[in-house]
Amino acid sequence: MIAQEENNLLVQTNRGTPCGELMRRYWQPAALSEELTAEKPLPVTVLGEELILFRDEQGKPASIGRYCAHQGMDMIYSRVERDGIRCLYHGWLFDTCGKVVVRGEWFPGGEQRMSVGQPAYPCAEIGGMIFTYMGPGELPALPAGDPFVEPTKNLRAENYLRGILAGGKTNAARFVVPNIVVSKAPYDTRSCIRWHVPVDDNSHVVFAVQSLSDFPLIGESLATAYQVLIKSIEGVASVRPATGQG
Repeated sequence: MIAQEENNLLVQTNRGTPCGELMRRYWQPAALSEELTAEKPLPVTVLGEELILFRDEQGKPASIGRYCAHQGMDMIYSRVERDGIRCLYHGWLFDTCGKVVVRGEWFPGGEQRMSVGQPAYPCAEIGGMIFTYMGPGELPALPAGDPFVEPTKNLRAENYLRGILAGGKTNAARFVVPNIVVSKAPYDTRSCIRWHVPVDDNSHVVFAVQSLSDFPLIGESLATAYQVLIKSIEGVASVRPATGQG
């Protein structure tokens, strides 16, 4: 058993929490590709943040904050257009970077993207899943998803760490920082990769794919997940810039 304070450190993943800042430094799956059509926005909650996913005119996924920066209207009622997504309350049009698009003859070129806007995060579509990066700095390398098949999604009413520890009962399951379990059945060349993505501190979504590549299991024993996570969190805390807010 671990102390309650240590447990809280590991399972609290909202923005500003140590574990939340660690997870935001990795690409996290937010939805299955099949869930996001070209016509309708898709609401998701990742690491305690409510987001809206939509596809741009090339079909690429984009992610912005769920509530309009103007008067907080829910963007689930918005309309996807060629240049972005439009809130239907006052007609504000947001591009894929979360900036407001304004048009008029008085703007050079007839269009301007205003500094006002709402949170927006980079997205990528790999192996039938839509990933988003919610952290600072340069984008890390994307998961190598060419051999991914059979993606699934499952909501669980438990914190992500409990799901990780329950996700493998054999020595064939390995933990990869910050929230991945890789396992392989005996005599099977395929591996199963599971992302345990927090919705909030009490629930998470498991995104699972089969990998056609026959690669050796990587990561650490599930029994050491607590220690590995704490060490990784300490590493992130040591490089975070000072904010002056304590």
